[in-house]
Amino acid sequence: MPNPAPEPAPAARLAASRGPAALAACLLFAVVAGIYLPALSHPFITYDDPVYVSENPHVAAGLTWAGIRWALASTEASNWHPLTWLSHMADAQVFGLHPWGHHLTSVLLHALSSSLLLLALFRMTGALWRSALAAALFGLHPLHVESVAWIAERKDVLSGLFWMLTLLAYAAYARRAAERRPAWGAYALALALFALGLMSKPMVVTLPCVLLLLDYWPLGRFRAATMRAGLRIAAEKLPFLALSAVSCLITLRAQAGGDAVASAAEFPPGARAANALVAYCAYLGKCLYPHGLAVFYPSFAEPPPLRDALLAAAALGAVTILAAALARRAPYAAVGWLWFLGTLVPVIGLVQVGGQAMADRYSYLPLVGIFIWAAWALGDLAERHCRLRRPLACLCCAAVAGSAAAAEHQLSYWRDGETLFRHAAAVTKDNWVAHANLYATLKRRNDPGAGEELRQTMAILAAFAEKHVRRGEALEKEPGRSAEALEEYRTAVGIMPDLAGPHEALAAALARTRGGMPGAIAEFREAARLEPESGDAHYNLATALASTPGGRSEAITEYESATLMSPENFQAHFNLAYLLSSVPGRGGDAASEYGEAVRIRPGSVEARFNYGLALAALPGRSGEAVAQFEEVLRLRPGLAQAKAMISRLRGR
Repeated sequence: MPNPAPEPAPAARLAASRGPAALAACLLFAVVAGIYLPALSHPFITYDDPVYVSENPHVAAGLTWAGIRWALASTEASNWHPLTWLSHMADAQVFGLHPWGHHLTSVLLHALSSSLLLLALFRMTGALWRSALAAALFGLHPLHVESVAWIAERKDVLSGLFWMLTLLAYAAYARRAAERRPAWGAYALALALFALGLMSKPMVVTLPCVLLLLDYWPLGRFRAATMRAGLRIAAEKLPFLALSAVSCLITLRAQAGGDAVASAAEFPPGARAANALVAYCAYLGKCLYPHGLAVFYPSFAEPPPLRDALLAAAALGAVTILAAALARRAPYAAVGWLWFLGTLVPVIGLVQVGGQAMADRYSYLPLVGIFIWAAWALGDLAERHCRLRRPLACLCCAAVAGSAAAAEHQLSYWRDGETLFRHAAAVTKDNWVAHANLYATLKRRNDPGAGEELRQTMAILAAFAEKHVRRGEALEKEPGRSAEALEEYRTAVGIMPDLAGPHEALAAALARTRGGMPGAIAEFREAARLEPESGDAHYNLATALASTPGGRSEAITEYESATLMSPENFQAHFNLAYLLSSVPGRGGDAASEYGEAVRIRPGSVEARFNYGLALAALPGRSGEAVAQFEEVLRLRPGLAQAKAMISRLRGR
């Protein structure tokens, strides 16, 4: 990448503008806080708030030594973020479980982060109004409402605060280093603040790469650097990268332990890559036109249409080429674009965590890169074309005012759980999370509409699970893909563990796998438990049990249940009779079951022959046995075994 032309902001220019910058930061703090103050009247919601605050006994107890020890070790909610837990505990200590206090902290943290972003950009560039525009868009964009209005997303605004503080500390370090003054104190401070950010939310692992981008522009540290100096600048990031690596390992372990990470079989790499491409464009689209925002965007672990993935790849490629082409004349374009692309990597879906396709909160820090590009591009345009300054100033004011109005409108959907989840269900398709939380919200106040929401939730999930079952059935027909089929069935069971069908499909597949019978029996047993009135469920369990040593006694019981619930099931009667015939004292029962099998299927030679054998073993029923063997001969003339039994019975 070519070296950028602009020089870093001179110290004199920074000093002269320090007062206006502080004033602008205070004004931005007031505006952002004012827009979000209505959140103080909002309650807790049923989605994650109980886990993080309202029903978490560790948090509700406030700041205690036991709570602090728990926060440092806990991976609850499939993450390690002790500082976030401690912030919730501090709120509980001060405000109790009154939601207004918890909302107040989040609002103040976001407003402060907006002001700090302004100051950090100003310190690095000396461009006050451009810095103010980028920071205002960050503070007021409606995509960020979710991070601020959702108490459970405290980790976003808290990690954002430490992100901005790290930028400020690093800017101070870079300036001191450029002036050849002692700088290691500022460096250590930046590293410590970064560590605190990681302890708030692991998504900040990409910050070392952003610092390297900022070294290129606006800090310009690579401009006149020798190869050795350039390597030293890069090496400065090694301690940051080491902390990132540790955070990644802890996070992956926490998420895997909580079964939050989707397997490659459940969500194949190709599908992940396609979804990531489309998601990048979706974030950009919602940045430009924030419409249809929802608390949850469902993912069905399926790739988007190939056309969408190809169009997304082409669009991203075109913007990347444009940013690279502008690198010399407008280095902020490359820096802003790479900031956006890079900071989204942990949550873009390459490692699929949870059931969402994307999330508004994931754009909290990545969109800063887009805002920087936009603010500096508009500033350059105004400098080159004096006649455009007033229209561009009006455009910037309109963008900020429009963002503020849209944020205020989006915030209104968070006024209570019912409004939030009804909106999510309305702007998305098959949103089981929205319907499930709407059910929980309505049920708490005994609203009769709760039942319908539960029905919709179950219907969506059942259809979702059925897709995986059908996919598993298709994979089983392809040679060498039985393991993938099993994963599909397991995914279906995970989606709808209270539905018997996926358990039965998984059990049948396991029964066909070497060594899989114990697992098959367990799944068949669960299916029978879930559908105790289903004759097929009991029949399948009985058949599996009958094939194992020591399982025949229980198999008889299950076959008896199957015949009671499905009296026309020929095979259930036949198999039950076969097992009963080997049990001392139950020959009569065996004969009765064979009789039922013959009644259902009178043309079955095997059933009639066995029925004759069972009758022949009973006192005084030889005549009936002969009649059955004669019928066997009518159905299959010349069958030697039947002739032999007739001769033997008549010779008695």
